Amino acid sequence: MIVKCLSNTGAALPNTCLDPRAGISSDTVFPLTLGREYVVYAFTIYLAHIWYFMINDDQLPWPVWAPAPLFEVAEGSIPQGWAYGYFRFANGDQYPLVSFPEWAADYEFYERLVDGGPAEREVFQSWREVLEP
Repeated sequence: MIVKCLSNTGAALPNTCLDPRAGISSDTVFPLTLGREYVVYAFTIYLAHIWYFMINDDQLPWPVWAPAPLFEVAEGSIPQGWAYGYFRFANGDQYPLVSFPEWAADYEFYERLVDGGPAEREVFQSWREVLEP
């Protein structure tokens, strides 16, 4: 799946995407380039909208999320082998995730990836090689 950036500011988002507690306001500037295409490594639902996980312009070694209303879908096929996960937490939070199976089956995968877990980095790198054009 590939998406193309149409806007990189919170001002372009519907009000239902804004959540100042999460640092998302109309003043938010996302590290995205207008017109650039981004590979999607996962997607979820947050604040009643789809959010894509991608390598943004900060070029971190893990994907970060951005709200779908900032993009148009350039190539919408779901990659072969992806899976669906649904996570429920003790505090009442819950969310779906569609991604490669290692992430979709394990809600702690992303946290370990961000923390530099070698196994998670290897898995993510393998999927990058499959998904990136």
